[in-house]
Amino acid sequence: MDLISSNLQATNAKFNSILSKLEEEKDLALANLETAAATLTPELEAKLGEVTSNLRSLVPEGFSVPNVSLQGQLQSLSGLTDVTQSANLLASITTDFGDALSTSGFSLDTLVSDASSAFSSGDSLSGTIPNFERSPLGDVIQKASEIKVPTIDPVVEEASTFTQNASVTAAKSAASSAVISTSNTLPTEDTGVLRVSEKSKKVTQTQNGVAITKEVTTASQAVETKVTGGGETIVTRKNISSKGFTHQTGTITEKFNSDDLTYVAGKDLTISVPLSKEPVKIKRVKGYTQERKQVGVFASGKPRTRNEFVIVAEGNDAPYKKSYTSDTWSLGEKTSAGTELNIAEKFREYDRETRKNSKTGETVNTHTIYVSYTYHKTYDPIYAKSETTTA
Repeated sequence: MDLISSNLQATNAKFNSILSKLEEEKDLALANLETAAATLTPELEAKLGEVTSNLRSLVPEGFSVPNVSLQGQLQSLSGLTDVTQSANLLASITTDFGDALSTSGFSLDTLVSDASSAFSSGDSLSGTIPNFERSPLGDVIQKASEIKVPTIDPVVEEASTFTQNASVTAAKSAASSAVISTSNTLPTEDTGVLRVSEKSKKVTQTQNGVAITKEVTTASQAVETKVTGGGETIVTRKNISSKGFTHQTGTITEKFNSDDLTYVAGKDLTISVPLSKEPVKIKRVKGYTQERKQVGVFASGKPRTRNEFVIVAEGNDAPYKKSYTSDTWSLGEKTSAGTELNIAEKFREYDRETRKNSKTGETVNTHTIYVSYTYHKTYDPIYAKSETTTA
């Protein structure tokens, strides 16, 4: 703070006096660094007391008269019965608040009427009358409405009770009971909605001259009928059969690599692959060679080659689409590993182990034999409950 320059503008004499005394305090303390504290303290306290007095003289005293409230004035006006007193108070209110209310978009006459109605019904003016106040200096300001303070204890909220819907509960329980654990092993006895059929018969199906005979459960064998002593007929529809259902078929494609191939004992150049399911119809069998084999010649004289060959059923030795002579397949025994599919390699050896990926150019392991066939499913999802009729 510049206390030396003369005629410095915008300075305050009282404030400069306070700053000067503080500078004196600092100089006194620095000059008596080696003086005992007990000796210097009284003098410092006296000078600080002067600084405190000068600081307090800069702060003006607050108003001893409170602000005039418009809500309070209108409350008083509504309670007056004397005409003269009412007229005088209304004139005072108009003088104090009239211009400010008009500027803020309020009508004093409307507010007087609203205040009288609220007073008559015993309601608070807070929220009905805007919260205007006038200071002793004549400034009129609008404040937010005061928050009402409750005069009664809060209402105790009782915990709600929930009643379960009996129908929903029953449906949920039934749905939970209907869920069964899955397994790769077929059940051998009735369990829940699973009903096991023990009936089956041999059925032969022929395709392209190839006849396949196997045990299977027919649609009529899957229905069991019992008549009770009361004349009720109970029809149970079986949905599990280890032999498979004639009316439930699926198609599966299996691929075998060179490690899956075994040579059939006693049959030269005959390989075997194990089918995971017992086939009903063999749709397609293909074999692959590692090197491309010549199957003909183009008109230009260039050799025609391929490494994918269709293998046909035994007894069908005609060249496949007249482009090459096909090897043949036949069904063998049913073992623990699956149903054997035997392939007689009369014309070529199927030995592919790897191929080149057409997108990446990398050499990858691949299959040697491809088989697509139809089988009977052992689970019938259509039927799942008993039906009762009365004769």
